[in-house]
Amino acid sequence: LARGADFESGNIFKRSKAMLPILVPLFVSAFRRAGDLAQAMEARCYHGGEGRTKLHPLKYKMRDLAAFGVMAVYLAVIIIMP
Repeated sequence: LARGADFESGNIFKRSKAMLPILVPLFVSAFRRAGDLAQAMEARCYHGGEGRTKLHPLKYKMRDLAAFGVMAVYLAVIIIMP
């Protein structure tokens, strides 16, 4: 018994009339949410149907190792110096 309505007694027309006060706000909120979602997707430049993207794993390169070495030497100098 939602909102005091009886959905189990009466013929099909009385039961559907009893459901009307529940279904109208349900559809209104569903369409409002769909509009908000569409606006958010459009603001983020979403274009459907372009396929999924993949995450490519990164690999260490020589320049990454050189940067790590420079930072290690810099940290060692800072720790050793008084």
